[in-house]
Amino acid sequence: MGSKQMHGLVNRCIEAFLRNTYGSATWQQVAADADVHPDGFLTWESSPDSITHAIVLASARRLDKSVGELLEDVGAWLSRQEQIRRLLRFGGANFQEFVESLRELPGRIHLVIPDLEFPGFTVLSDAPGRYRIIAEPHQPGLMRVLAGMLRVMADDYGSLAVISVVRDRIDIDVVLPDYSSKRGFELSPKRAQI
Repeated sequence: MGSKQMHGLVNRCIEAFLRNTYGSATWQQVAADADVHPDGFLTWESSPDSITHAIVLASARRLDKSVGELLEDVGAWLSRQEQIRRLLRFGGANFQEFVESLRELPGRIHLVIPDLEFPGFTVLSDAPGRYRIIAEPHQPGLMRVLAGMLRVMADDYGSLAVISVVRDRIDIDVVLPDYSSKRGFELSPKRAQI
């Protein structure tokens, strides 16, 4: 039985996060610690899961963070990338609509990247503004990345929310949906005048 393969986009995102946030020298050190080529990864070239795990562990050690903190930082960084932020903002007019739309996220990702295996999400709500998100199948690393994205998106929508990762789920309590001003968002980016 062969090892599971990780889509190259995942490793490329971790590499880009490290380079953009901590500099190329940090990436070079992590690459050496994880025994991967310092030139980095190609987006569409898969590699064994073990390489991704080695990169994540080496990054957490190098940055003196827990693996969970590191992965949440990656999620936060991803959702601050304007192209990704724009795709995420199409999930709803407010943070609650965005959270409820997460069950559609795997389908949207599949439209853009058909060969990326992405688990489905169950989004449960037992009261207005209270949510529980469960990935199917459970993926602890992905849940940490998603938690980081959710924190940034709550701010983006101007909501005050308590977001916690509890074993196999993410719990969200939207305390104040309109806590501060939303960041600007338009359906199409403004074009330069010619």
